[in-house]
Amino acid sequence: MRDLIAFAIMTMVPIAPMGIYGIVAQLSHGHVPLAYAIGAVAMFFTAWTYGQFVWRYPEAGSAYAYVRETLGPHIGFIAGWTILLDYVLIPALVILVSALWLQELTGISMVIFALLFILFATVMNLLGVEMTARSSMALFIFETFVLVVFVAVSTYHVWVDPNLSFTLKPFYNPSDFSWSFIIAGTSVAVLSFLGFDIMTTLAEETIQARKVVSRAVILVIPIIALFFIAQTYLAAVVEPGYNFENPDVAFYYIAEKAGGKAVQMLCLLGTVLAWGVGDTLAAQAGIARILYSMGRQGHIPKVFAKVHPKYRTPYVSTIFVALITAPLIVLLSLKDLSSLVNFGALTTFLMMHIALIYRFVKIEKKHIYAVMPAIGFLVTGLFCS
Repeated sequence: MRDLIAFAIMTMVPIAPMGIYGIVAQLSHGHVPLAYAIGAVAMFFTAWTYGQFVWRYPEAGSAYAYVRETLGPHIGFIAGWTILLDYVLIPALVILVSALWLQELTGISMVIFALLFILFATVMNLLGVEMTARSSMALFIFETFVLVVFVAVSTYHVWVDPNLSFTLKPFYNPSDFSWSFIIAGTSVAVLSFLGFDIMTTLAEETIQARKVVSRAVILVIPIIALFFIAQTYLAAVVEPGYNFENPDVAFYYIAEKAGGKAVQMLCLLGTVLAWGVGDTLAAQAGIARILYSMGRQGHIPKVFAKVHPKYRTPYVSTIFVALITAPLIVLLSLKDLSSLVNFGALTTFLMMHIALIYRFVKIEKKHIYAVMPAIGFLVTGLFCS
C-alpha cells in the first residue's frame, strides 16, 4: 500500500499548486488553502467511489471501464470520449505553466518555450524514451525538497517579519468571503488532485488488490491535501493580497519574497521539471497510446494505429497530439485551459458517481450505501456549475 500511495503522490506532483496558485487566489479572493481543503473533501468522495469499483472489479481499470461495466457500452462510450477530450488538453496545460514561468524569467515569449517543450516531448516519445522508475523517483525527491525548502523559508519569513502573521484569514476573511468565490476557486484547485486514480490501473499487479488499492486510493487524498494546504497557506500569509499583476506566475514572485532569488529559482526549476518535462512526457505518451488503441479498434481512423517500423511507437498519434497542443497553448489562457481540463475530469467523476448509485440501488439493492456516491455527485456537480 505504501508504494501505491507514493506512486500516486509522485504522479499528482507535491508542488502542483505552485503553477495555478494565482488563478485560484483571484477566483477565491485569497482563500486558496480553504479552496484546497474543500477540494480534498470533494475528492475524498470520488476516491471512495473509485475504491468501491476497485473492490468489485479488481482487474486493472479506469473510469471508462467502470462506467461501461455498470451502465452499458453506450454510456461507457460517452464516458470514454469525455476522458479522451480531457486528456487531449492536458499536454497543453502542463506545457503552458512551464512556458509562462520561463517567460517571466527570461523575457522570451512563452510560445518559444512551449514549442521547445512540445518538440522535446515529441522526439522522446517517437524514439520510445520513457521516464524510468529511477528518474521518476529522483524527480519526486527533488519536488519534495523544493516543497520542504519553501515551507521552511516562508515560515521563517513570516516569523521574523513584524508586518506578517500566521493568521486564519486565508481560511476565512470576513471582508472578502463569499461562497460563490470559494466554489469558483475550488473548481480550479481540484486540478491539482487529478491523477490520484492512477493506482487503479495497477490493480492486476497488486497483491490483495481489492483490499489494498481500494484503501490506498482513499488514503492518498488527505496526505496530498496536507502538502497542498501547507504550501498555499504559507504563500497566502507571505503575500496576503490576491490582485496579482500576472496571476499565471504569482507563486514565482511569492517564492522570491519568501526566500530571495535562490528559492525563486528553486521553485521555478521544480515547476519546469515537474510540469514541463515529467508531466509533458507522460501526458503526451498517454494520449498517443489511447488514440493508437482507438485506431486499432476502429473507433477512429486506423491511421492512428500506425507504428513506426524502427522504434515501434505510435508515431501518427504522437505527432497528432503535438500538432493540436501547439494551437491550444496559443489560443487559450492558463485559466481557460485549467477550467476546461477540470470540467472534463469532473464530468467523468459525475458519471462514476451515477454508475455507483445505479449499482447500489438497482443491482445490489443496498440503498443506504448509495448515500456516499450521492453526496459525491452533489459536491462534484456544484463545482461543474
